[in-house]
Amino acid sequence: MAADVVNVLLVDDRAENLVAMEAVLGRPDRKLLTATSGNDALRLLLRNEVAVALLDVQMPVMDGYEIARLMRGESRTRHVPIIFVTAGDHSDERIFQGYEAGAVDFLYKPVNAVALESKVEVFIQLYRNAAQLRALNAALERARTRLQERVADLENVNRTLAHDLRAPLRSIDGFSRILVELCRSQLDGEAIGYLDRISKASHRMGRMLDDLHHLLKVSGTEGSFTDTDCDQVLSEVLENLHADITATATTVTRDPLPAIRVNRTLLALVLQNLIGNAIKFRGAEAARIHVAAERAGADWCFSVRDNGVGIAPEHREHVFGVFNRVGSDAIPGTGVGLALCKQGVEKHGGRIWIDSTPGAGSTFYFTIPVGPVGPVGERVSQEQRTETS
Repeated sequence: MAADVVNVLLVDDRAENLVAMEAVLGRPDRKLLTATSGNDALRLLLRNEVAVALLDVQMPVMDGYEIARLMRGESRTRHVPIIFVTAGDHSDERIFQGYEAGAVDFLYKPVNAVALESKVEVFIQLYRNAAQLRALNAALERARTRLQERVADLENVNRTLAHDLRAPLRSIDGFSRILVELCRSQLDGEAIGYLDRISKASHRMGRMLDDLHHLLKVSGTEGSFTDTDCDQVLSEVLENLHADITATATTVTRDPLPAIRVNRTLLALVLQNLIGNAIKFRGAEAARIHVAAERAGADWCFSVRDNGVGIAPEHREHVFGVFNRVGSDAIPGTGVGLALCKQGVEKHGGRIWIDSTPGAGSTFYFTIPVGPVGPVGERVSQEQRTETS
């Protein structure tokens, strides 16, 4: 039987009645199972799943009411919709008896063909909808299981980054330093330079591991979203960057920022990385950075503008990837900072992009929805977000 064909059970002790119902209900997407007695009907129900059962009330040995009660007593058939077909008593007492036995509807003989078809079709559609819902729930459960497995794998990788991979790096750095100290008199300048490069490479790899560890932590973050004064968050970020700002004579100006519902830690991470990048990738002049935010439809649109080296158009999406760096290798960094920003913004249900002119600076924009957000950045309210660019 094809997956889209459903079973309909027809039970009547008179063959001509079954033939008449088959003529009305027969369709390619239905398989009509017929029985002339209660025992035959129960045997069919044991072997087949049915969308709806039409039971004749008045049958010898076992009438329709008794079949219905037996169906309701079995978990396999308990929820099968039952339509009683009867030529007998139309009294309220008999109707109540039928509903008490488990009926969902009644049809009276002679049966109206249009009513028969329409009632059966309703229950077939309900059956199909329920089957689709079960399939979707099963797929969702499989996806949830796979996601849990991925999370477990990420946690294992994170533990490895946090502990196991750092130990050999420390050994490489330590032993290269020992070699320089012990063998300095026996080594020429070139050999000492090689050892120094080994030490610097191990330090760089250590920073990359730290940033990867941080990125994985952000990926798994489902922290709380609270009403937050963004001005206060920015002040804390600038305090964290105070040494770099002072050392580079950087000027940071700001417009008033809103108080909105965000994950405070993630917002601080985004602002700190964007401002820190503006300091690192400054041009010949001292860095000038301006932070602002304005309402844009259903979002707050934040901006971090600088007068730095800028980013060419072909690199604007590329820079948000992990370990993707643009600019001189002499500038310290691992290429993870903007990937962290992207993760942090998307956790809020927002997006991040760049407007930049090479040699004339960049402006990084990111949006945060005005309405409340859930633990994975999904807006709770029905308000539709207006895309800004």
